[in-house]
Amino acid sequence: MRHSLLALLFATVLAPVGAGAQAAGQETGADIGALIDGGFQADRPVCRPGDNGCARFVGDSKAVVPKRGGAKQPVVIGSSVYMLTPWQAERERRCLALAGWAEARGEGADAMAAVMWVVANRAASALHPSLPCRVVVAAGQFEPFSPPTQVEPQKRRKPAKSAKSRGKQAESQQVAADPRAANRAEARRILAEIGRQAQVIRAGGMPSWPKPRTAPDQEALRIARGLAWSLNDDEMPDPTARALLFYSPPTQAALGRQKPNWAEARLRTASIGDHSFYRYPTPAERTSPAETQVAETQVAEVGE
Repeated sequence: MRHSLLALLFATVLAPVGAGAQAAGQETGADIGALIDGGFQADRPVCRPGDNGCARFVGDSKAVVPKRGGAKQPVVIGSSVYMLTPWQAERERRCLALAGWAEARGEGADAMAAVMWVVANRAASALHPSLPCRVVVAAGQFEPFSPPTQVEPQKRRKPAKSAKSRGKQAESQQVAADPRAANRAEARRILAEIGRQAQVIRAGGMPSWPKPRTAPDQEALRIARGLAWSLNDDEMPDPTARALLFYSPPTQAALGRQKPNWAEARLRTASIGDHSFYRYPTPAERTSPAETQVAETQVAEVGE
């Protein structure tokens, strides 16, 4: 599941650009099936007509962050029901959307939804933290949200001003001449922004929405917000079959890495986008090693 900075850059540059939780008793939000089938279209609605809450969350209408406090209400996230205030519900949905977008924005709505389901499944598991925001910033799990590596003070070297200026100028020239270099630069900027929002989440605050500069990334974020708004079994059954782990085989191969060791002891439940999804096998599944490579509940790849 862990992605390094290079992994994220590879995924952004190499992957083709493709295309929440809901309070009980309220209208459902985005039509997830339509979003997945339709792909990314700038003018495509992601909320059902009349669902003002979804429109505000997605950004299609003026949004105001709820104030802290207030009465708690039942909110469905994935397969679980949580008692949350409006402010807390907004925060957890944002964490879901950010996780799906950060990990799979170049792979389409189906892949982003699958990543969000892993977050929701982890939140529902007794083995992991109990809310999506705690899941995405848990140590050693989702690399875009991991704290930056600390550098010892004596090892820090401040480049000379002239050298730094020359480096920035050379990078600007390279970006202007090479679209792939521009993609890499934007990926680094997005990764830094996700890191900043992770710090806000760890501090217990409300994460802000990133401001991607490319139209595909902008629309991917809009779709991710719509998916996070209505991520529950009623809108779309979990396509990962309750997976708790995932990784990207193409990214691993591009980086010269082997299949993660943890995957050998897990059950692969689905392959969606460029990611493979896994969960812990049941006792019955452990007794049949030959049949545990792929779960019997595996769903077909979305979009086939």
